[in-house]
Amino acid sequence: MEQAHSTASRLRWICVCGLAVSVYSLYVKAKLKEDEHYRPMCDVNDNISCSLVFKSGYGDGFGLGSITQVNAPNGSIGCIFYVLYFLSSFFYRRWLCLAQLIVCTLTLLLCVYLGFLLLFVFYDCCLLCVAIYCIHIWLFQEVVRRYRRLYM
Repeated sequence: MEQAHSTASRLRWICVCGLAVSVYSLYVKAKLKEDEHYRPMCDVNDNISCSLVFKSGYGDGFGLGSITQVNAPNGSIGCIFYVLYFLSSFFYRRWLCLAQLIVCTLTLLLCVYLGFLLLFVFYDCCLLCVAIYCIHIWLFQEVVRRYRRLYM
């Protein structure tokens, strides 16, 4: 059971990292709406810019607002996602771990979709986006480890 607790601790740290990046992305998005000349730290040059992505239609509802009717900023969705994962890491229920695994797999596919857009539609590298993708891959690996340790 000690391995399960260490996995849960790592899962919580991953969620804190994801939450921090999500909160910063909300801050950047708010500052960009407030001041169109604002230049965030993540804007390194013309090819490495988070402003371009956040100002686009893909910065809200993952660009799927017309399909899903969800038009909240991606950062706020990320905040909710990471807080829920953090809270659910305190429980050791099989159905909850399976739900975490399914949701994490689906959102990992969403990261692949957004990464594709980043590279092939925007021809850009958003540092915050890449950070979230890396955190999410790390989260997926940890959720799989947790499920295996608890139930296999």
